[in-house]
Amino acid sequence: MRYTALEKQKLLMIIAFLTIPLVLLIVFSYIPIGFNVFLSFTNWDGVSNIRVIGLRNYQRIFSDPQYLLLFRNCLWYMLVAIPQLLLSFILAILVNGKFRGINVFKAILIFPYLLNGIIVSAIFIMFYQNTGTLNTLLKTLGLSVFTRNWLQDLVVVNPAIASISIWRYYGMAFVMFFGSLQSVPDELYESAAIDGCSKWHEIWYISVPFIKKVLFINVLLSISGSIQVFEIPYIMLGGSNGTATPVIQIQQSMTDNRVGFAAAMSVVVFIVVVLSVGLQRILVKDEG
Repeated sequence: MRYTALEKQKLLMIIAFLTIPLVLLIVFSYIPIGFNVFLSFTNWDGVSNIRVIGLRNYQRIFSDPQYLLLFRNCLWYMLVAIPQLLLSFILAILVNGKFRGINVFKAILIFPYLLNGIIVSAIFIMFYQNTGTLNTLLKTLGLSVFTRNWLQDLVVVNPAIASISIWRYYGMAFVMFFGSLQSVPDELYESAAIDGCSKWHEIWYISVPFIKKVLFINVLLSISGSIQVFEIPYIMLGGSNGTATPVIQIQQSMTDNRVGFAAAMSVVVFIVVVLSVGLQRILVKDEG
């Protein structure tokens, strides 16, 4: 098949536009990922010769209690997603409808999500310190027995830091839930009211089915997000007092010139995130 000069020019243009991003993707994504996987099977300090050690890094991650604790810490961030999503859904139900000032209300709720991690950390360092807001409030309410050194007590430090996620991310989940509820046809609620359905039945049989996709997305985002937690525990405590997470361990391993071990830990984190995203796509697709 013969092409005219104009057709050849268009074809070359298409190939060029496809080739450039593909090359960039391979060079800056796939090659570094492949090299990182290779490094995960080595003992390398980043300077000397690379020494292949097989699966020893992975064996250490999944057998040493010190590193298993990192993943247990992530469970706190998964657990706080339950009250976070519940609070977001309740707020979305309460304000579902059209009224003046709704955009201002949404902006106020989503504001914590927009704050920089350093600012959030500074706020909650003051909130949790011995003479901070939380202990002062407990003393004012006559609940001094519950006061703690929240950031030093090994029993409560992880749930205390993880609970920051409730305040920081509930606004984003609220906006997503609210957007789903706004798509529910008014006729469904009107028909339910005519049939004598209670408000609870309206929520359970009408509202909840419409937010299932958003709920799945938020749950799986919480799973993938919990395994990637870094900035808040690192800024507040540097990962000390048993608050380290896998990503903090990666950073510390790189600082200690344990590049091979850091690569292995990053591969484990990467696999969990990829599985979460893949599960999200499957569930959302099935729900559709």
